[in-house]
Amino acid sequence: MILQVNNVCKSYGTDVILENINLKAEQGEKIGLIGVNGAGKTTLLKIISGEIAYDSGSIIVSKDLRKGFLKQTDSLDSTKTVWEEMIDVYAHIVSIEQQLRSLENAMADTTLSADEHERILSEYGKKSEAFEKLDGFRLRANIMSVLNGMGFEGFNVNTRISALSGGEKTKLAMAKLLLEEPDLLLLDEPTNHLDFKTMQWLESYLKSYKKTVIVVSHDRYFLDAFADTLYEIERTRATRYPGNYTRYLELKQQNRDIQAKNYELQQKEIKRLEEYVAKNIARASTSASAKSKQKIIDKMELEERPDGDLKSCRFFFESGYQSFKDVLDVESLGVSVNDGGLLKKLFTGVSFSVKRGERVALIGANGIGKSTLLKTILGLHTEYAGKFTFGKNVEIGYYDQEQKVLDDSKTVLDSVWDLIPRFDEREIRTMLGSLLFTNDDVFKKVGSLSGGERAKLEFLTISVKKPNTMILDEPTNHLDLPAKEALETAIADYDGTVFFVSHDRYFLNKTADRIIELTENGVNVYDGNYDYYITRKTEPVKVSAAPKTTTNSYAEEKKIQSLRKNLTKRLSKAEEDIAIAEDKAKLLSAELDKAGADYEKAREIYGEIEKNNDSIDSLYSLWEDLSQQLADMEQ
Repeated sequence: MILQVNNVCKSYGTDVILENINLKAEQGEKIGLIGVNGAGKTTLLKIISGEIAYDSGSIIVSKDLRKGFLKQTDSLDSTKTVWEEMIDVYAHIVSIEQQLRSLENAMADTTLSADEHERILSEYGKKSEAFEKLDGFRLRANIMSVLNGMGFEGFNVNTRISALSGGEKTKLAMAKLLLEEPDLLLLDEPTNHLDFKTMQWLESYLKSYKKTVIVVSHDRYFLDAFADTLYEIERTRATRYPGNYTRYLELKQQNRDIQAKNYELQQKEIKRLEEYVAKNIARASTSASAKSKQKIIDKMELEERPDGDLKSCRFFFESGYQSFKDVLDVESLGVSVNDGGLLKKLFTGVSFSVKRGERVALIGANGIGKSTLLKTILGLHTEYAGKFTFGKNVEIGYYDQEQKVLDDSKTVLDSVWDLIPRFDEREIRTMLGSLLFTNDDVFKKVGSLSGGERAKLEFLTISVKKPNTMILDEPTNHLDLPAKEALETAIADYDGTVFFVSHDRYFLNKTADRIIELTENGVNVYDGNYDYYITRKTEPVKVSAAPKTTTNSYAEEKKIQSLRKNLTKRLSKAEEDIAIAEDKAKLLSAELDKAGADYEKAREIYGEIEKNNDSIDSLYSLWEDLSQQLADMEQ
């Protein structure tokens, strides 16, 4: 065991963040640290690293343990080049290499005596052996391997760090930490903003890393691939689960079931014993037995009442009305951006279409222009060539990953109420409560919210508009695991169209029925989810660079299931609307009878009756059309 955390507690004022936390890490163990936003995961990581102090408890580490914690980019020296920063990790090996070069030069000196030459030769042999043991001959290859893996393939390593973007600095800091190979590697959300290729490389690297790794992550795909142990921080406590994320879900449910059953059985037994004591304690013949039963009760180690699920947010999306079948058509689109006063081309020749009811994901390398493509079709970016067209009756709801659509000066309450002023405050508060904005939370300024809170609020401002098409840019970036699952459920139940950009592979697997991969010279289309995309990418099969006119059985089945679910939901809604309209017809008829000789009132009511009858006719026509479509699908 290289690390043992015993009953560690941490508070900030009256807020208890961590209480009696116990955690252990074995040599080579790969640990994932999970929990909702604000649970204290990063705090625990900082405590283990020694960056912040804890209030009580103890942390025991093995002797001479080297810890590595990924800090912010200011840990890099901005005056150095990328190569200088990386080679710094091996300064002790480089020093030996320089000594070897000096000794080689010295051996070339023909004026040296035989004894001096022998001494230098002996020293060279020792230095050379030490250099080889430190893997010095592979030093530069190791650096390039990690740099390439972290997305710097083909990058000019003589570039000054000061010239790198924030994302590049973060990746470089991680590359440096990996090269340092600490005994205990501590990483906080390492896959954030990495492209798929880099994420896969990092997963493989960390899985084969011979030393111990503890990672805070909300990336479920990563946790499945990397972790062999998970610790969940919940209600200030930590619970250990052997296995990856999928295994954690199974074990957590099993533990809850067992705990609930044990608690229930014990409560029944206590009740039985107490009833016996109450009936028999006063009788001389049974008093001794009753006292014995009471002692059993008093000595019982009581089972804890099972905790219920933590309150989690609930998203809900529905469309106000249906769009036509063709939602979006993009033809020969090319997009450029301003780069220091010059136009830089991101991509050209992009053509694809999105149909009603589809869940289409747009993926591609970082910097290729995925978010810019979304902004282009939304009219927010104007440097483009080619064309794009939205179909009839398309009503768009846009989620911006930069969260700039929200007004920081407004309160949470007003951000929603201003969009639907006909609602009363109680109704708005109910909506906000479903996203865990309660009590005085609704009066917070938007500018003071966390990234996760802003994301939830932005989704609510979309849902109240009831769009039939949602365009989402990295929708899961700021969400914790329960919120991601809630979003997946809401999108699965949504009766409209979704076109989205995401790096979240688990979300892509659950949500996408078609994936469009953006490249510099067009798109590749994959009729399936992320696992299907990976399978096709690794097969020696050529993928069409244009949308396919036919689909394979997987994609067809996914689309049929989605359409069937859509039709069933809309049919049920039509039936409800018909029932409401028919009830209204009865009420109007009764009101017409009461109007009697009041001609003006009667004429007004009759006008409403005609409108309502027209509505009933339309609803029945819709019901018949939906019923026929559903019947055709079942044949």
